[in-house]
Formats: sequence, structure tokens, C-alpha cells
Amino acid sequence: MDARSPLDDASLGRALIKLYEVANILPPVAVARIVDTVCEIVGATAGRLHVADYGLQSLRELGPDGPVGDSMPIAGTVAGRVFTDGVTLATGEHPTVVHVALVDGTERIGILELEFDDWDDEPLVLAPVVVVMVSLLVAKSRYTDAWVRCRRAEPLTAAAEVQWDLLPPLAATATGIAVAGILEPAYSIGGDSFDYALNSAGLEFAIVDAMGRGMSAVLMASAAINALRNVRREGGELADGYVQVDEMIATHFGNFRFVTGQFGSLDSSSGVLRWINAGHPPPLLVRNDTFAGELECEPSMPMGLGGTVVQIAEEPLQTGDRVLFYTDGITESRSLDDEVFGVERLADYLVRATNDRVPAAETVRRLSANLLAFVGSGLRDDATLFLIEYRVD
Repeated sequence: MDARSPLDDASLGRALIKLYEVANILPPVAVARIVDTVCEIVGATAGRLHVADYGLQSLRELGPDGPVGDSMPIAGTVAGRVFTDGVTLATGEHPTVVHVALVDGTERIGILELEFDDWDDEPLVLAPVVVVMVSLLVAKSRYTDAWVRCRRAEPLTAAAEVQWDLLPPLAATATGIAVAGILEPAYSIGGDSFDYALNSAGLEFAIVDAMGRGMSAVLMASAAINALRNVRREGGELADGYVQVDEMIATHFGNFRFVTGQFGSLDSSSGVLRWINAGHPPPLLVRNDTFAGELECEPSMPMGLGGTVVQIAEEPLQTGDRVLFYTDGITESRSLDDEVFGVERLADYLVRATNDRVPAAETVRRLSANLLAFVGSGLRDDATLFLIEYRVD
């Protein structure tokens, strides 16, 4: 059996069952050995799994107990093109190396390289095998440090470790809705975070920025995110979330400590976006491939200072609309020449990506990369992006 052989449903089913059974009996630390089974099923002579780093700027091979060799950049490489565009590319002859993007839903996690002595561009078995492989890798990676070791392109602070473990997947889609987020500086992030849930009625989301830096800020951000999750999962209203976070920060972190944020919902059937602004810059709207301005919501006080909800804003979205929420660390970042990144530059990059039909996940990665290139010497403050795209037929 190999990737060039057309299989009937029964044969393909047996191949997928074999992959599942082998992966199921492997110890958690042996996640990289799943690739060996994939090679056997599709007829490859060798295989390598490369994992994307936290900042989505590089890829590194996963070995038996973590990373192997040096990281390779995403920008300007074949592997990087496969990762960013989600394509399958074959390079070379005898052997031919087939590069396949690894995507969990819409979250890109890395790439797979397979070597074939003979390849005829008809991977009839490869696609479904890779889909099952990704599901097994994600499940197995929860039980071992090998995967997260491979995500490190540089040392991760303890505060950033907590923050990354708090996050949902960086990208997801549901009927009519796509979301994507990213954190910077990826390896020393402090008080910024985001959260979302795609439920039957649509999307519920939050983006927060806790006062200060380091572990104290992370703990406040974690408390805020989990308080909002609690209200959401208990069926509470947006205003209830504001009250609960406000009380939790005041009670457990003391006077004059606070968390800013925006949180809300998007109804997938009506397209109505509702949100509370607790001291954040207004989100940006791209409509009909142009910048349509900022979405205004009269701000409530940051949570923790005893305020009340001033306004729950509503905006009916149209198909194709994109709404970008962000923290002030994005627009207030400065270049080496002390030039401010600013709202106009952020909006311009967002419009360019939209006009180029770049998916939501790749859009926020490019926005983050553009910000880092503009700054040149590392960010002075946390910077977070959270993008919502609404599409209905």
C-alpha cells in the first residue's frame, strides 16, 4: 500500500484504523513515532515532523524527546510557504520530498515532510491519513512535554508559560465565523490574553490586558479570563461578566489593580456583534475590502475599580466583514527611530491582507510579523491581536 495507489473505502478504512491503533498503544512520549506509521501506510521511505514555534515565525523538527537540530525560518523557505499557504508541495527527485501542512481544524501546528523514491503527484491516500495523524498528535501532545519543547525558538518565561497554557487554539472556524489571535512578545508575554468559544448561537470572545508585567499581571489576566468563562458557561449576560471580573480583581488583587478588556458575542444567524469596552482602543472594521473605521463603544471603567457597564454596543455585520480587536501595545509600539506604529498602519496592513484573500489565521500572523519588523529591537509592551471574520452565504 502506498500514497500513489487508489484504494477502495474498505482499504482506506483499514489504513486509518491501523494508524489509530498504533498511535493508541504508543506511550505519550513517543508522539514522533506516529510519523513512522504514516510512512509505512503511504509508502514513504522517511518522514520528519516540524512544529511551529509560539510566535509562528519558525519551524523545528520534533524528535523522540523534543526538538532536533536548529529552527528554520518560516519566511523565505519552502516549508514556510507550505505552512503559511496550507498547500502540499513536492520538491526534488529520487527522493522526492513531499511537504504537507499540518492543520488542526484551522489552527496550523506545523508541517510534515515525507520522502518517496517514486512520486507521481497523486496522493490519494495521503490527505485522509494526515487528517487522522493531526488529531492523534494533538491528543498525544497533551501528555508529554516533547511537543511544547519543540515550540520554543528561545527560552520561555514562567509567566509566558502560564499565559500560553491559558489560551484556546490560535485559530478556529464555525458556520459563518472565523477567528484568529496571536500574542507578542511570544516568549515573555505578561498581562495580555484572549479567549473565545464557538457555540451553537455563534461566537463568544474576550481580549484582556492586565495592569503591570510578569507573573502578577498573568495571574490577573488568568483570573479575568476564567471569571468570564465561568459567567459564559453558566449562561450569564455580558454585564454579569463585567461585574464578576470587577469584583474578583478588587477582592483578590487589592485597590488600584485593574484589567482592561473587551468582550462580547457574535450571533451567527443575524450577524449582530455585541460587546463591552472596558478601557481598550476601539476595534477596527474592514468592510467591502476597505477600512470602514473604528467601531465605537462608550468605555466602561477598567475592571477592578468598582465601575459599572456604561454601554453594550451593537453592530450588525455584513458578510465578508472583518473586525480586529487589539491591545494598545500594538499601536503604541515604536520603531528604532521613535516612530509610532499607529492605527493607520495597522488598518493598512489589515486591508492589504483582506484584499489578498489571506485567511484569518495567516492575517494575524502577518500583522504580528509586520509589527516586529517595524519595531526592530523587541516590544516594550505586550501586544495582542484578535480577529473576527463574518461570512454567510
